[in-house]
Amino acid sequence: MTAIISIPHRQRHVQRAGSWLPHDPKILVDWVRDFVADVDRRSQSGGLPGLSALPDWPEAVQELNNLVQGSAELRMLASAMLEEVPDKVPYKWDPIGHKQIRDFEHLLDLFACIMTERAPEWSRREYDVGLIGFPFNAILDWPMATPSGYAFFLKAEVNQKLKVILNTWRDNVLMTDKSLYVITKDKHGWLSDDALATIAKDTNVDGEPEYTFQELFKCTPDDDPDHWGFTSWDHFFVREFSDINRLRPVGKTDPAWVINSCESKPIALQTDVKEYDTFWLKGQPYSVTEMLNKHEKAQDFVGGTVYQAFLSATSYHRWTSPVKGNVVYSSVIDGTYFSEPTISGFSSSEGPDTAGPDRSQGYITHVATRAMFLIQAEDPIGLMCVIFVGMADVSTCEISPEFQHDLPTSVERGAELGMFHHGGSTHCLLFRKGLKLAWVSAASPGTAKRNIPIRRELAYCYDWEKQDDKQA
Repeated sequence: MTAIISIPHRQRHVQRAGSWLPHDPKILVDWVRDFVADVDRRSQSGGLPGLSALPDWPEAVQELNNLVQGSAELRMLASAMLEEVPDKVPYKWDPIGHKQIRDFEHLLDLFACIMTERAPEWSRREYDVGLIGFPFNAILDWPMATPSGYAFFLKAEVNQKLKVILNTWRDNVLMTDKSLYVITKDKHGWLSDDALATIAKDTNVDGEPEYTFQELFKCTPDDDPDHWGFTSWDHFFVREFSDINRLRPVGKTDPAWVINSCESKPIALQTDVKEYDTFWLKGQPYSVTEMLNKHEKAQDFVGGTVYQAFLSATSYHRWTSPVKGNVVYSSVIDGTYFSEPTISGFSSSEGPDTAGPDRSQGYITHVATRAMFLIQAEDPIGLMCVIFVGMADVSTCEISPEFQHDLPTSVERGAELGMFHHGGSTHCLLFRKGLKLAWVSAASPGTAKRNIPIRRELAYCYDWEKQDDKQA
């Protein structure tokens, strides 16, 4: 029998999500230092044997530079966000105080290298501390934690240029065979014994049979021993279960049950959410109207409940419907990519978030690029909202074609709604005011240690008012 718990009124419990960027700032500093050193050697080589010259700035990088250089305000912020990084350990990279990233032009050199050449590699050390999959975020982690970085990365015109940069990286590297150098059996490949064992361990469910990577996911190691049938980094990261109905069967079919939309770990739960709230301040309370981008149905969720969970680097990155019903609305909302609030920056008493926006997961549900669905479910659930949030380098939220147009359209419980590309992120479920929820014990943010499997039962819903009406 599924254990369920009741959640107290007006609760907001947040725990550190991790699993992408390192909690230890020295690891981040070391990674950025090594990357910067490599770029600098190539910049100074002049094409010497064994050192390839730096790539020319792609058009997308040049356009960002033109935007910044053409605005006194943006030029000031771009310069200041690098100058405001403190001249002290661990934020500087050598004993005499040289900055890791010297100026905005230097930063764009790093952007150009990543977006034309780099795909994330497997590393046990980086996995253990979380530095997996986010090279852009790694080099921006300190600048985005400064007051000027906060202002710079909120600018709509800056985010429009960053979107083009990230999409170019996706289209020209991560979704092409150029990224296959990391999908191999080599030590730093994602098909190495260490990587495969780690992904299998993170995917297997406690108390159930244990499977190998080959048994869990669709792949063809016999036909393609080099890349196992994967055609790119992105193809590997949006991999499908070999048999999702066997490995992740749909949980309770009773219409009162909600099942899990993503393979994810709970990080927050809040009841009695407000129409508008101070989501950028301590506690990051949800502001419903802004989460839903001022959609007319936002009012239905004022006073209701928000549940949030996090997808890690090794998670399954596809989304499924938590209920049976009709998708009545879907949209991808353009937003920020590298914005974190000042409470997670250098002004914080805890110091800057070494895994930004790790400590800002509530905040980014209001400002980051995200896919939003409104689903009209059967009673007692009624209308609910599901939001899948892109985080930092994870800039693509892809809605499945059948749910993009000609709405409303029916959806089955556990049917695929879409996916994140080249990584993972966070997602939210929003429930209307008056709906009571009893959550499975694994959904408690304060005690969750592992992912809740996708399509597993999550919460039982009931409506006191309707129950009282029936009794009357």
